[in-house]
Order: sequence, then C-alpha cells, then structure tokens
Amino acid sequence: GYLAAVFTGQLEQVYFELAPASSPQTFKTLNGGRPVLTATLGTGGARDPAILESEDGSKLYILATDLQIGKTSWGEAQRVGSLSIHVWESSDGVKWSSDRLVKIMPATAGFVWAPSAIRDPATNSYAVFWASGIYAESDPQHQGNREGPYIYYSHTSDFKSFTDPQRWTTEGAYIDQEIQHLSGNSYIRYLKDYSINKVVVERSDSGIFGSWKRLGYASTAVREGPASFQDIDNPKRHYLWLDNYSGQGGYECHYTEDFSTPFPVCETSLSPTVMRHGGVIQVKQQMYDALE
Repeated sequence: GYLAAVFTGQLEQVYFELAPASSPQTFKTLNGGRPVLTATLGTGGARDPAILESEDGSKLYILATDLQIGKTSWGEAQRVGSLSIHVWESSDGVKWSSDRLVKIMPATAGFVWAPSAIRDPATNSYAVFWASGIYAESDPQHQGNREGPYIYYSHTSDFKSFTDPQRWTTEGAYIDQEIQHLSGNSYIRYLKDYSINKVVVERSDSGIFGSWKRLGYASTAVREGPASFQDIDNPKRHYLWLDNYSGQGGYECHYTEDFSTPFPVCETSLSPTVMRHGGVIQVKQQMYDALE
C-alpha cells in the first residue's frame, strides 16, 4: 500500500495516512487521528514532512521543517527562522525515535524550509535538499534585501552529520523541491516557482546533479508542496499531490503517464481533504499490516 506523512490544516505535527494499493486516493488517518510524531525541539512545530526508506530497507526517515507559525509571523519566519530540520527514524514504521534537530545552514540564511532526501548513487549516500533565503554577511540582523530563495543540498549517510551546503538551483527563486527517480540516470523534479507561485516540472537524464530541462507547469493554478509517487498496480502512472494553499488549504491529486503538462486531475478526489505538504512512499504488506 501507500504511507503518507503530512501535516494537516494548521496543525504543525506529523500525521500518518495509509491507503491500500487498490485505492491510491483514499487514505485513512492512523493513530486515531492524532499526530504520530510531535516536535519536542526547536520551535515545537513540524511542517512539510518528507519520508524515505533507507537503501537496504532497514530504516525509515522523516525530515521536517522546524516552524510553528503561531509563535511568529511569515515575515519573521523568513528573516530569522530556524536553520535546522527535525529528523526522526524507525526500523518498522511503528516505533519511532524522538526528534533530533540538525542545523544545516549558516547564520546568513533566513530560514530552512521543506527538507527532502533521495539516494544519490554517485556518492553512495543520501542527498538532502531544502530551500533557504540568504542575507549578506554584513547584515547579521537580516534587515536588508534577501537573495533567493534557492534550493540547497548536502550529503549524509546517517542523517546526523551533513556535508557543507551547496546551491542546487542556479537561477530564479524556488522552494518545495520534490524529486522522483524514474530509472537509471533519469529523474523528474518538481519545484515551486516563488515568483509566480506555480509548480514547475523538470527532467534530467544525466542524474540528480545533471542538466535539467523544463517540461512545463504541473498545474495552471497557484499551488505548492508537491509530493509524487508511483502507482503500485500501474507503474506507468505517477501521482502528484499539490497543496491548494491559497484556497481551502489541502492536497489535490493529479496524475501523469508521460509527464506532459499540465497534469490532469485524478478521477477520484483525494481524502482526507485536510492533508497538506508532506510525502508518500510505497510500503510492503508486512509494514502495512503493522501500521494498520
């Protein structure tokens, strides 16, 4: 089946949603509707969770933005926000570690948003991505103009120690990266274009750090927080969830079999409707049963 890690509405903790392989649009909230993971460190809030399985299948990791917007404002959160991410890990999907807070950007950054990770075969480690806006070294209070936001990356093998951050997007202003491995050196990435608030679709056939070609916009509407995954029963089909954050706030389902844009909306609407920016993975029957 499918396991989604999301936050919901304005509730900034990590909720789990489960769906069988036969119904990839109809999810059930686990843990009696309560969050499975609660941030205890940093701001006490966890948004935009990303979930991934380790290369050998022995562990699951969840990364999340360290932000509780009720304690701050969007202006402050972009200027002097957290420079760390929350990390949880589990060997069975049921019992999870407490969160650890890992600082991944220097003091010139104003924020670290929406971390996600993917296996990087070139380095035999995980590449971790996030968005940050940058201020001048000469502006420690972050009162002046900001550059970006840009997508940054770092490598890690254990989600404890990370290499120094590097820029991944070289131009424009982007947040909310989502990367999907197709096969071999072929990848699709989704980015929210911060200048027009739409999600772009790009493809690389030369690896994660190769050259990316713009395919178009996933939707003509204002959306963010892309989450993508492959259909279990029909591997040609890929789903893309987009958060209608300027409307009622919640994920809507799109699909594609050839990545031509924009992606059509799924025949069945996504439920529950309160799910927001997160990630989805396929899980084997044993884990599905344990979670259920």
